[in-house]
Amino acid sequence: MSNDHDRRRQDHGWDVLLAAGIIWVAIDVPWQLEFGAHQRAVGKVVSGLVTLLFAADFWIRWRHLFSRRGGSVTTAVPRESRWWLLVDLPGVIPLALFGGPVGWLALRLMKLPRLNQMMRQWRRRDIHNASLLRLVFFVFWMLLIAHWIACGWASLRVRVPDDDAPMHYLRALYWTITTLATVGYGDITPDTAPQMMYAIMTMLFGVGLFGYGIGNVAHMLANIDQVQAHYHSSLDRLANFLRYRKIPAGLQRRIYDYYAFLWERHLGYDEAIILSELPEPLRIEIAVAMKREFIEKVPLFRGASPMLLREIAVELRAALFTPGDYIFRAGEIGRHMYFISRGTVEVIGEDGQTIISTLSDGDFFGEIALLFQRPRTASIRAVDFCDMYSFDKESFERVLAYFPDFAAFVREEAERRQAALPS
Repeated sequence: MSNDHDRRRQDHGWDVLLAAGIIWVAIDVPWQLEFGAHQRAVGKVVSGLVTLLFAADFWIRWRHLFSRRGGSVTTAVPRESRWWLLVDLPGVIPLALFGGPVGWLALRLMKLPRLNQMMRQWRRRDIHNASLLRLVFFVFWMLLIAHWIACGWASLRVRVPDDDAPMHYLRALYWTITTLATVGYGDITPDTAPQMMYAIMTMLFGVGLFGYGIGNVAHMLANIDQVQAHYHSSLDRLANFLRYRKIPAGLQRRIYDYYAFLWERHLGYDEAIILSELPEPLRIEIAVAMKREFIEKVPLFRGASPMLLREIAVELRAALFTPGDYIFRAGEIGRHMYFISRGTVEVIGEDGQTIISTLSDGDFFGEIALLFQRPRTASIRAVDFCDMYSFDKESFERVLAYFPDFAAFVREEAERRQAALPS
């Protein structure tokens, strides 16, 4: 597991380095197409290093692809893989060494689909910040496109006397931003037919980009706290229902307290519903990860085998109770046993007055009725907000049948507790 984690970190680091190289190419190539004669030695060195980076990436992917396929020939490689090899190939060729038209550099932009692929993978991996990453990537592409348009506009405009290359580019970028933002001030206007056509296309693109950007930003802002919006919507529906049915004020207060506790502990979602949408292997691993801390502090499970703990973790169901709630009353038919994750409960005798004991984090109760097929021997009342897990009768009996040593231990504990109850 540790080796897999280290390998994923290395792959992620390589992807970040590769993405930086592609971004450099996406910025540098349009600049060279317009201001190539003004490229400094540092830029040439960086371009050379990026070419080496692309060559290393091409070699790694080529080796991984053909080693995995047992050295098969190119015609046996899937079409999608051949496409990515074709995308990667121009970045490997040191075009600057061969001379020729500077326009050949544009072939290196074929590497951009790889950057888009990595961005999609990062969004899938980091689901907690998917909306934020979407916004960041949108801003990145918008600025990159603005850079391309500025370089194109700079090639169409006559340079102002005494302007060097950076200043000429800055004027073009200024025109691009004001045009894309649909706030053009008119201080830089097209003079020739090609400039007018270029300006028209830029303005049309800017209107679409502006509308798309506003729509996406509004959508992301509306969904930043979607969970809280769901909680308040549920409370509004509940309040209307309670008023319509004229539920007593005290009972309403307890219901509101329950929902507040549910929001605080579980963000208003039922974990069983969420887990049910996952495949069984993932569901088991998540259940164990979620309940490991709780299971470790239950004395009943100490020393249990990993197989038993996995079985119990999958079968446990979350249960919440508010202060004063009766989890069950004496004389009722037992269908569940309970494990306390957080909170305190009182064990009350059959007379409804005598407090036999108090149970808290890590304790369990309700097993007597399930083991001996008899009604509840005592009542259980929540003292404060209680976060518990329940174990239904069918699951309880199945676990006891599969794990006889655990069954004997549970039966011994139940007999001891039953003997301690007042007759």
